[in-house]
Formats: sequence, C-alpha cells, structure tokens
Amino acid sequence: MKMREFSIQTKKLEYLGYAQEELSLNVIEDHLYYELDVPQEYIKNLELTENALYIKLIDKVRYFNEDWYVNIQRIA
Repeated sequence: MKMREFSIQTKKLEYLGYAQEELSLNVIEDHLYYELDVPQEYIKNLELTENALYIKLIDKVRYFNEDWYVNIQRIA
C-alpha cells in the first residue's frame, strides 16, 4: 500500500522530545525539514490539532524507499 497521508498522535511526538504544550506547526516543520530531511516540496499539507498531526504528501513523486519516508512511517 502506498501511503501518502499520515496521522500521528501528539502523544507519540513526546517520544521525540517535544512536550504537547511546546508543539506548534513551526516546531513540527523544523523537525520534519531539518531532523528528518523531508523535502519541503513533498509536503502538500500539514495540520495540527489538539490530539494529532496530519501530514499529506504530494502524489507525483516516488519517495517510498527514502529514509525520511520510512522514518515518518515509524513515527506514525
């Protein structure tokens, strides 16, 4: 199955060293782009709610074997 959308519970992000009250889209973007090396142009949409982070990736690129993609799958 080719997954292009991820839903990550904000509780799981605490394992990465972020307390829920510290979470913002800016903090998450920095982590995705600089820690996980996700190319910015591959992110279609990011949405942060009180309980979850939703990540949608673009459809036009083959990235399923990329390290950053595998890391996102592990977190989700």
